[in-house]
Amino acid sequence: MNNAVRKRPVTDVFNLPAELVPGVPKLTLSGGSEVLIENHGGLKSYTRGCVEVRGRNMLLQIRGEDLELAAMTKTLLVIRGIIVAIELC
Repeated sequence: MNNAVRKRPVTDVFNLPAELVPGVPKLTLSGGSEVLIENHGGLKSYTRGCVEVRGRNMLLQIRGEDLELAAMTKTLLVIRGIIVAIELC
């Protein structure tokens, strides 16, 4: 049996929008061909089929086809291609 206690995000506790909490990633999906990630923590891995992006206490997996890193700055990441799934791990 798993005895791990899952903590509620501070945004839930205080009923705040997540973008007000520093360091929380914000994802914007445009159609099925582009995803914009703000406040990312860097890339973990990158292939044409899967891009793993570090976030605060989580890992974001963007899966698809012909994925490419269109832009990357310290706080912003743009991935283009055929987006099939976005998973929070």
